[in-house]
Amino acid sequence: MKRFSFGLGVLCIIYACLYFLGLLPVGFWQSIIDLVMGREPGEYYKVVPAESSDYQGVVALALGVVFIALSRWKIQRCKSDV
Repeated sequence: MKRFSFGLGVLCIIYACLYFLGLLPVGFWQSIIDLVMGREPGEYYKVVPAESSDYQGVVALALGVVFIALSRWKIQRCKSDV
């Protein structure tokens, strides 16, 4: 679980860095969906900024920090005799 949390945190931080550097495509999630579904030939979309895109990088960076902190946090189970 710690490796998964650490890996997810690193991915979130890499995503946030790419977002802040402006290296992600405008419709990042649409591009990911298009890899799976594909578009019709000759079909075009008008690109408009979304209102929620303002905080996307900050949220990814915060989640990355939280996941890495969780991977470093030592969690002990209670060993009581029940």
